[in-house]
Amino acid sequence: MNREMLTRDIYGNIDSVSKVIFYILSAAALACCAAGIWHHVRRWRREGRPFGSPSSPAFDWKGIFSRFWTRVLSQTALRRGRVGAGWMHSLLFWGFAVLFLGTVLVSTEYYAATLLGRTAGDPLFHKGLYFAIFECVLDLAGLALIAGIVWFAIRRARGTSSMAHQGSDWLVIGLLISLGITGYCLEGGRIVLEQTPAPALSPVGYVCSLPIAAADPGPAVVGRMHRTFWWIHALLALGLVAIFPYSRLLHALAGTVRLMATPRALGSMEPISIEQVELAGFIGVDRLEHLTCLQRIELHACVACGRCQDVCPAHIAKKPLSPRDVVQDLRFQLDQWTRSADTNTDPGAVSQQSLCGAVIADETLWACTTCGACEDICPLDVGPLTFITDMRRFFVGDGRFRGAPAAALARMQRSGNPWGLPAEDRLNWAQDLDIRTAADGGDSDLLYWVGCAAAYDPNCQRIARSMVRLLQRANVPFTVLGNEERCTGDSARRMGDEFVFQELATRNIETLHRYGIKKIVTHCPHCLNSLRNDYPQFGGLFDVVHHSELLLDLIETGRLPIDGSDLFNHSAAIRATYHDPCYLARIQRISQPPRQVLDHLLTHGHLSERIEMARHGRETACCGGGGGRMWFDDTPSDRIGIDRFDEVVATGADTVAVGCPFCKIMFHDAASDRGSSIQVRDIAELLAEKILQ
Repeated sequence: MNREMLTRDIYGNIDSVSKVIFYILSAAALACCAAGIWHHVRRWRREGRPFGSPSSPAFDWKGIFSRFWTRVLSQTALRRGRVGAGWMHSLLFWGFAVLFLGTVLVSTEYYAATLLGRTAGDPLFHKGLYFAIFECVLDLAGLALIAGIVWFAIRRARGTSSMAHQGSDWLVIGLLISLGITGYCLEGGRIVLEQTPAPALSPVGYVCSLPIAAADPGPAVVGRMHRTFWWIHALLALGLVAIFPYSRLLHALAGTVRLMATPRALGSMEPISIEQVELAGFIGVDRLEHLTCLQRIELHACVACGRCQDVCPAHIAKKPLSPRDVVQDLRFQLDQWTRSADTNTDPGAVSQQSLCGAVIADETLWACTTCGACEDICPLDVGPLTFITDMRRFFVGDGRFRGAPAAALARMQRSGNPWGLPAEDRLNWAQDLDIRTAADGGDSDLLYWVGCAAAYDPNCQRIARSMVRLLQRANVPFTVLGNEERCTGDSARRMGDEFVFQELATRNIETLHRYGIKKIVTHCPHCLNSLRNDYPQFGGLFDVVHHSELLLDLIETGRLPIDGSDLFNHSAAIRATYHDPCYLARIQRISQPPRQVLDHLLTHGHLSERIEMARHGRETACCGGGGGRMWFDDTPSDRIGIDRFDEVVATGADTVAVGCPFCKIMFHDAASDRGSSIQVRDIAELLAEKILQ
């Protein structure tokens, strides 16, 4: 066969009147779509809060196109957590994208050829090898689209998803399925009508043509059948275009914008200055106009899939928090505001409604542990946590914060630590240890950041003592700040008191700079996160490592040998499981060093077994102590994260190794409450317990 013969008439069997009607309907559908999109753009661009971070713009234009390829087209984020749903969505997305691109190419061919005066039998580029590839690829793309949407339809009908359902979703599903089916029926009719050469290039269309060819109804009947399917297919396509901005399909536009914007850094929060607050007259978010443009886009990017809800430790613990519902409730309020403005029915009444308390309940805001699971799992980078912490800021700034956590904030400001104990007692844990402070001078390049828990909590003091013994055994010179160290302010910032945090951070940074500190090691992931992510916003640039990273390096470089009989006490080996702290594994992406330290103990017989929990690494489950929840009055049995302790117990391990003092405190309390004999040990404790006294 002559390859040049491979082509088809784009408007074959369609008369001029039908074309005119189609163009009129197309213009109407596009106008309807454009009006809807403009309606949303206006609501997104309504005056937002007048401050943000100039150093952290919403759009980094240099990387915007690379993010389109890596974050939008790849669809990789969708395949985390829900592998089946992720792949089916990818099929649906890629199928729809290829079919849309095919429509653009066909339109380009038709109008370009018309402008150049070419006839239907003399196409510009829609012929030959290009045509063969085009037909085959689009045929398979249609199959991918149908497979994806049918899978979602079955899943939705069975109710096996935590996705929030809307009646209009079935309209979209029906349109997409019908669009795919009628497209193949149309193709089958065209193949029979035009006796298309090499029909097998469109395998599905060819299969659809076989029953028509077998029935042999005659050219006139096939022509009418083809025109009927053409119109049905065209009307379905135009209908889909028209309803796009008024349905859940809008997430494709809003989500693409969000994914092309600057990625959200887990563990980071935007700083706010006193001057900004004085100018604005408020801090945080309590009104719709306080939201930024990008936050409003996020509200419409959210498709209410429920992934965030499924991994939220507060929701799992049956606390009144669903990250999905927080976003959807705010979106509903935003829609109400815009609708009121469009109909002139006092939009001010809607916009002035308090979000903190009236729309989002107080208990919902304070149930969050700021573990970051919701933001990390979201394939569209929607930030429920950002909305929560912004509203917490307003709540605290408005003077509405009460109870034990408010008292902890007051203690941080007054005493420099949430325990409220004197700064002079901060080094009591090390009275019998030979430790130099930074004030003592010396040539040490390393500062050990002890943190409040290890300084004041008797159970956590063992971590610091173990760490000191290990550093001394490895002949690593180091100093501590001692009485000059203050809380990093992590809990204060996550609870919403930005200025207590800034007061603590500024003082710590000044102290560190005064002693010329460059490198810091800490066993607390919350301190690690503040020193790495928060302090650089205020000029505190330090090289900060978690103690597991340093210990692993000391072991692997031979400075801390673990295989010598003179070094270790070969007591009974233990079965251990390791719990990943959220702020370490998820937010800082540090999950292997602690395991490698334990594996060295395992290799040399100091552990009999290391058992991995189902939820580990980046997918870890929260202990319930983050985001200020450590300072709430919940009984151990009512705390968030008790399910995680049950998971620990279910492994059958006799020891749970941790890399965070908050996790140690929460698990220790849970073990006491449950009467469990399981031991809770920091990895530094496990390592040091083997060293001869």
